[in-house]
Amino acid sequence: MKVLFLTRTGPRGPSSRYRVYQLLPLLTGIEAVVSPAIEDSLRATWQRRRADLDRVGEFDAVFVQKGVFPGLSSGFERRFAAKKPLIFDFDDAMWLPRVGGSRVARVLHRERAVQDVLRCAAAVIAGNDYLADYASRFNRNVTVVPTAIDTAKYPSGASATVGWIGSRTTLPYLKPLKPVFQKLGIVPRVIAAGDPGFRVDFRPWTLETELAELAQIGIGVSPLPDAPWERGKCAVKALQYMACGIPVVASPVGVHHQIIQHGVNGYLAGAPVEWESYLRELIANTALRQQLGNAGRALVQQRYDIHQAAARVASVLN
Repeated sequence: MKVLFLTRTGPRGPSSRYRVYQLLPLLTGIEAVVSPAIEDSLRATWQRRRADLDRVGEFDAVFVQKGVFPGLSSGFERRFAAKKPLIFDFDDAMWLPRVGGSRVARVLHRERAVQDVLRCAAAVIAGNDYLADYASRFNRNVTVVPTAIDTAKYPSGASATVGWIGSRTTLPYLKPLKPVFQKLGIVPRVIAAGDPGFRVDFRPWTLETELAELAQIGIGVSPLPDAPWERGKCAVKALQYMACGIPVVASPVGVHHQIIQHGVNGYLAGAPVEWESYLRELIANTALRQQLGNAGRALVQQRYDIHQAAARVASVLN
């Protein structure tokens, strides 16, 4: 089977990297051709997708990751679907105006465009149950494939350093923890593409150094506001920490409830006093960090393994 994969970005973009690129070598029996969008250029992306449409006859199916122009238009998806079976994969609550990113994209966002894509797809792959519940309103063929981690690539973290990894658009999630860090007297390590605006041990994110930087963290934090967009997120940060055997403290939002078993493989913290208490306990207790970290890594291997995800995606394609 020959499949054309239309991705939102190249492999440096986290969503495309986790949802497509890392799975491609494991899709047995599938010849994959990847065509990433042209980042930061709607015109260039339009031209590339027009060329993809002209050659779609060479393929058995088209896999669209997040959409050609997510939330803005469904035109290309409908034209692809008219020629070949279209599989639509998404890992964010895309029917909602995006949090962060382009202001123009937020203003022009249309929920109907996302609904149209879901309707015309032969199959939908959703990153979690929250997304699948929405997709099921418009498509009967919905499969949940959680974002997966290749644990074999992740080194072990064994320090007491509190850290966070993320992107420029997710940095605002970290700011509410500033008073907690100050009260604990710690300077968190931040691996990101921007500065959060308060005192941190800042490490610029690069694909080449990501894993080495994660290995320097001993406690991972994943704060999120309890809002509709955030409930649709697939908790990659928490999974990355856990893959390193790092205990995680996270907000009780969305799939964090499914991933983190409180007190067994991490902690769920709501109020600032809870964040302070759990972080203080983990910083002081090496054995506890190891115990929770080991349990977290075991969970990722059992339920969020890259080979399981690839098998599910291959099954949908076939």
